Amino acid sequence: MADREKSSAGIEERRLHCDERLISKGTQVSLPKTEAEIEQLLHELQVHQVELETQNEELQRKLEESEALRTKSMLRVTRDALVIRDKALLRCIIDSVGDLIYIKDKHGVYQACNKASEKFIGLPESEQIGKTDFDFFDRDIAEAIREFDQQIMASGKESRIEEWVTYLDGSRGLLDSVKAPYYGPDGEQLGLVGISRDITERKQMEMAVHDSEEQFRTLCDAAPIGIFRSDSEGNNIYCNPRWEEITGIPASEGRGKGWIKGIHPDDIEALARVWHEAMAKGRIFSHEHRQLTPQGKTIWVRALASPIFGPSGKIISHVGTLEDITDLQRARHDLLKTQKLESLGVLAGGIAHDFNNILTAVFGNISLARLQLHDSEAVAKRLEDSEKAIVRATDLTNDLLTFARGGEPVKKVVRVNDLLQEAARFVLRGSNVTCEFDHADDLWPVEADGGQLSQVIHNLMLNAVQAMPKGGTVTIRTEKVSIPPNGDRFVRISVADNGVGIPENNLQRIFDPYFTTKSRGNGLGLATCYSIIKKHGGKIRVESTVGEGTEFIISLPASDQECLDDPKLQTKLFPGSGSVLVMDDNEDVRSTAQVILKELGYTVELAENGTEAVGLYLKRKEQGTPFSAVILDLTIPGGMGGRETIEKLLEIDPDVKAIVSSGYSNDPVMANYREYGFNAVLSKPYRPQEMSQVLRELIES
Repeated sequence: MADREKSSAGIEERRLHCDERLISKGTQVSLPKTEAEIEQLLHELQVHQVELETQNEELQRKLEESEALRTKSMLRVTRDALVIRDKALLRCIIDSVGDLIYIKDKHGVYQACNKASEKFIGLPESEQIGKTDFDFFDRDIAEAIREFDQQIMASGKESRIEEWVTYLDGSRGLLDSVKAPYYGPDGEQLGLVGISRDITERKQMEMAVHDSEEQFRTLCDAAPIGIFRSDSEGNNIYCNPRWEEITGIPASEGRGKGWIKGIHPDDIEALARVWHEAMAKGRIFSHEHRQLTPQGKTIWVRALASPIFGPSGKIISHVGTLEDITDLQRARHDLLKTQKLESLGVLAGGIAHDFNNILTAVFGNISLARLQLHDSEAVAKRLEDSEKAIVRATDLTNDLLTFARGGEPVKKVVRVNDLLQEAARFVLRGSNVTCEFDHADDLWPVEADGGQLSQVIHNLMLNAVQAMPKGGTVTIRTEKVSIPPNGDRFVRISVADNGVGIPENNLQRIFDPYFTTKSRGNGLGLATCYSIIKKHGGKIRVESTVGEGTEFIISLPASDQECLDDPKLQTKLFPGSGSVLVMDDNEDVRSTAQVILKELGYTVELAENGTEAVGLYLKRKEQGTPFSAVILDLTIPGGMGGRETIEKLLEIDPDVKAIVSSGYSNDPVMANYREYGFNAVLSKPYRPQEMSQVLRELIES
C-alpha cells in the first residue's frame, strides 16, 4: 500500500509541472510559439504518457497479487473449517455403527475407538487410549490377539477371524473381526485398524439350532415310523431310515421325488382327490393306501402330511409320516370276517325264526286242508292262507338277497301307504309298542322294489321298538312334496319314536356298516336302509334328541305311472294259447312250469340249458311253427344261462318274445331286463296267476 501511494505522488508532481508551463493561474493558456518549443512539448507529453502506462501496469500487478493473497487466505480458512466439519461428521458416523471400530499402533496400543467399543469393553475412549488388550482380556486371549495382529501387520493384508475373548470378570464373548494395517503419508506402517462384531448371541442361537436339528435327526433316525419332509410341490427333502425300509427306496433316490411315489394304480385317483382337497383347505392330509415297492411287494401304508406355511400364508413345505399298516390291515380284515360271521349267526337266528313262523302257517294250513277235504270252501281258504305265507317267504328271501349282495331293486309302481301299514304291523306283532299312521290323502305312487322298501321300514321299526323297551308309540307319516322351480315331486316318509334318542357324537356314524351301540346288534340294519334308499334315487336322514326320541325321514321320487295290483296278490287266471319254451336247469321247476302252462292252455317244450334251448328255437322257426314266448332261467351252473341265450336267440329272431326268470332278484338283468333284450321278468317263486298275467301281456302285445 505504501509503494502504491509513493508512485501516485510522483505522477501528480510531474503533471503539475507540465500544467505550470501551459497554464498560468488566472491567465489564458500560453501556447508554444516556435517549432522547437512545440517539439519539446510533444516530447515531454510522450515521456509522461509512457510513465503513466508503466505506473498503471505496476498498479494492476500489485492489485492482482493482493487479490490472490486474499483469496488464498480465504480458501485456507474454508478448508480448515471443512476439515473440522468432516472430522466431526466422520466421528458421528463411526460412533453410530453397531460394530466395534478401533485403531492400534504397531505395538498394540489403542489410539482410538468408537462408542460400540466403549460399550463392549466397558470403558470410555479416553480410558482405552494408551492401553493394550492385556488391560482388558485374559492373558492367554490377549496373547492370541497380539500374535494375530502381528501376523496381519507382517503380511500387510486384510484378514478375518472369529475370536473368543474372556473378560477380566470371567465372562466370555465371540467377536467376528476384520483387521487391516494402515500407513502414514510416507508409506510407513503405523499400526492396524479393526472392525469387530459381537456374535455371541448369534453363535449361541446357531449352536442351539444345530443341537435341536441333531436331536431331531437322531429322533427321526430312530423312529419306528417313516418320516419325511417335502417342498411345496410334494418332492422329498428329507427321508429317515424307516421311510427307506417301508418304501424300499434309498433316501438318496427318494430325495427330489414325490413322497407318494409307488402308489398302487388303483389307489392313485382316490389319494390324489384327498390330497388336493386337503392342500386347497390347508388341512392335514391323512390317507390309507397300497404301496408298490421296487422289490415287487405290495404293502398297506398310512400317510399323514401336515402343511407348513410361510410368512405370506402360502404352503412352503410339508412334514409327515409314513406307517406300514399291512399287519394292521390284515388284522382288520380278519376281524371283519369274524364280525361278519357273528353277524351272520345273529341273522341266521332271525331268519330261522321268521321261516319257522312261515312254515308253521304253511304246514298248518295244508294239514287242515287235508282234514277238511269234505268242505271245499274250507280247503280253498286253507290253501289261500298257505299261499299268503309263501308270499311272505318270498319277500323274506328277496330281503336276504338284498342284504347279502346289495342287489339292484326290481322296481314296480307301488302304493306307499299300503306297504307301510303292512310292514309296520308285521314288526309290531307281540311287542308293547303301538303305531299311529298319519297318511296323506291321494299320495303319489313310487317306483320301488316292494320287498326292499319293506325291509327299510322293517329295520326302522325294529330300531324304534328297541329304543322303547318299556313301550311307546311309533308315528308313521307320509306327505306329498313339490320342489320349485321345476316342480320335482317327492313322497316323504317319516318314522318317529319317543324313545331314548341318539347321542350327537353317534349321529354322523349310524349309517356306517357295522357301527352299532347295541350289545347284540350287527350294525348292518341302517347301512342296508341307506343303500336301498340310495339305489331308489332317494335320500334318508335322521334327527334325534337324547331323552326325547328319534325321527328318520325318507324322500323318494314320485311316479307318474298308475299303480297296478301286485300280481302276487291276484287270484284271477288268464288262460291263453300258443307254444312256450321253458329253459331251466332244475327238473322240479321245469316240471312245475310245464303243468302250469298246460293248465293255462299252452303247449310246452322244455330245455335244460341255453344250448339246447337255442337248438329247439331254431328248429321250430325253420319248421314255420315258432314259439309264442320263451321263459329263460338266468343262471345255469356249468352251462349257457339266460343272458347268453337271449343274445343267440336275437340273432336268430330279432322279434323273439323272451321272459327272464331267476331266484336272484338282485341281479342287474332282473332290474333292467329290457337293456339285455328281454321283454318281461318273472321272479321265482311264481304262481300260476303271475305267469298267466305276464304271458298274456307279452303275447297280446
